[in-house]
Amino acid sequence: MKKLIITLVCLAVIAGGGYFGYTKYKSSKDSKTVVAVVPVSLMAEPAYYYEYGSEINGNITSANAQKIKLTDGRLVKTIYVSEGDEVKKGDTILEYDMTVVELETEQKKNAVSVIEQSIKTSERELVRYQNLKPSENAPIAPDHPDEPDYPEEPEEPDYPEEPEQPDYPEEPEYPEEPLDLTDEVVASFTAEGTGSADDPYIINCTENAKITSAFFKRLLYTKRFAALCVYSEDQTFLYRWIIGPDTLTSDTVMKDASVSDGVTVDYDTGMITVDTAKGSFGRFSASPLSVSDTPADDTYSEPQDDYYDDFYPEDTYDDLPDEPEYTDNDTYIPDYTTSESEDYVYSRAEIAEMIKDKQAEIKQLKLDLKAAKLEYEQAKKKKAEGKVVAEMDGIVKKIGTIDDAAASGSTSDEDDLPDGEFGEYAEEFYDEDTSYDDYFAVIEGDGGASVEFMISELKLDQINIGDTVSVSSYDTGAFSSATITAIVSEPASYTAWNWGDNPNASTYTVKAALDRPEGFGEYDWLSITLDGSADTQQSTSLYLPIHYVRKEGSTYYIMRADKDGKLEKHYIKTGKIMYGSIEVTAGLSVKDKICFPYGKDVKEGVNTKDSEKILYPKNVDY
Repeated sequence: MKKLIITLVCLAVIAGGGYFGYTKYKSSKDSKTVVAVVPVSLMAEPAYYYEYGSEINGNITSANAQKIKLTDGRLVKTIYVSEGDEVKKGDTILEYDMTVVELETEQKKNAVSVIEQSIKTSERELVRYQNLKPSENAPIAPDHPDEPDYPEEPEEPDYPEEPEQPDYPEEPEYPEEPLDLTDEVVASFTAEGTGSADDPYIINCTENAKITSAFFKRLLYTKRFAALCVYSEDQTFLYRWIIGPDTLTSDTVMKDASVSDGVTVDYDTGMITVDTAKGSFGRFSASPLSVSDTPADDTYSEPQDDYYDDFYPEDTYDDLPDEPEYTDNDTYIPDYTTSESEDYVYSRAEIAEMIKDKQAEIKQLKLDLKAAKLEYEQAKKKKAEGKVVAEMDGIVKKIGTIDDAAASGSTSDEDDLPDGEFGEYAEEFYDEDTSYDDYFAVIEGDGGASVEFMISELKLDQINIGDTVSVSSYDTGAFSSATITAIVSEPASYTAWNWGDNPNASTYTVKAALDRPEGFGEYDWLSITLDGSADTQQSTSLYLPIHYVRKEGSTYYIMRADKDGKLEKHYIKTGKIMYGSIEVTAGLSVKDKICFPYGKDVKEGVNTKDSEKILYPKNVDY
């Protein structure tokens, strides 16, 4: 016991000494490490250098009129107003004939049901694949005992010569035995031939014999060939299929077939044809029939040997591997007794690939289902939107007729544009047609135009409902103040409107009403200034090259020299990211000295030295 205690004490002393030595070595190494720091005053730029890029943009989203275009693909059933009528918000203007929409809705509903059923079927197939037994696990044939040594046969004695036999009359010719035709070709069969390309299995079939999936699989995975010879009821040869691994695919073997698939036998003309689009599991061959010359009691004659030469020309299969020589202990192919059994047919890798493909198919079907359900919901929404109502109090300045609606070839929904997007709508922003010629109905009402713009969450504390903003139009030059009427609580996606804001900050939609709408047109592109906000004053924040700031989660930090000249990690507050620089709103002074915050030597506690060399990434031009 005493020896054990002494041993443990020695080990503890050695471990402690090793740790103390490593710590001292590391401390000594850090004391010799020096990192260059650069004054912030040499690289920072004041925020007002970037203020020209911080303006807020927006547009006019609705003017003093409701313009209605007919919805594409719908017919107008009833018009409820006439030109000059006064309407209230919510009054029905017109109603569509919903017959076509109802039919479309029913089709979308059926599409959803079809995909849901396909998913259920695929999921059942996936479970079946997952339960398959791989061919590697097939049973092994038992060892056969050695053949015993039998004694040699005694030599035959010399028998006297047989006397000459008298001449007997010739044996009469008897008709050949009728063929044994099968109605179903299964995996376990007995046939002539070795199954090679030159000597395929010969299986005689009735005209409508069924070919099971298990038979296809046996040929495919054992690389064997079979000739299915098809005969009529009177045992007249009609045609044959040559089936082998070169004619079968993994898709073909998954279902049963029939020897008559795609085959047409015309007994009047004696012609036999095949439609390969319907029967494509093998090579087909037939000779014209001569019905009048083939009575029911004709004797059967085997097909000509040169038939196989037509379908297997010389050198066609020279590149096939030699047939392996099997021993008694080799794995054998199970005797398939039913067409439903698929165990031991596929290898473990093939089963894994089948499972993977089926899982991908199910995943795609579920995506298709989501899209189909969305289309169905949209169709139901159209069905519910059979009426067009007034969106404001006003006067009906224009209204078409049902005949006009039928002849118009309506082109779009009501004249709404997506918020903050350009592309195909760019011409409407800058070339607005103020006439009503393109609209089926127009309602003019009282009230000013509505302004809409986006603002970063970093500026939300600068505005409130009831505040005023200054608005000017890029299109007409008109200028007016506007009163904020709403701030949408849900954040919007990042758009071209807030390109100068920090992309990590959310943006929010703000709506305002123009105090003087004269001179502004619908969809005018606007410049907006927040009155009395920090935007109208010179900001005191600084912009640093973004590679001198490092991100940690959702926060940012710099590596700076402390008052003792040691490097320390210091967190800062940030704002916009513009032109490769990031705005630092708090936590940074022009008197600070910071380093490039990457590298194995950059860590807290190491010594610093002053430098005036600002580092820049090599792959960025400045």
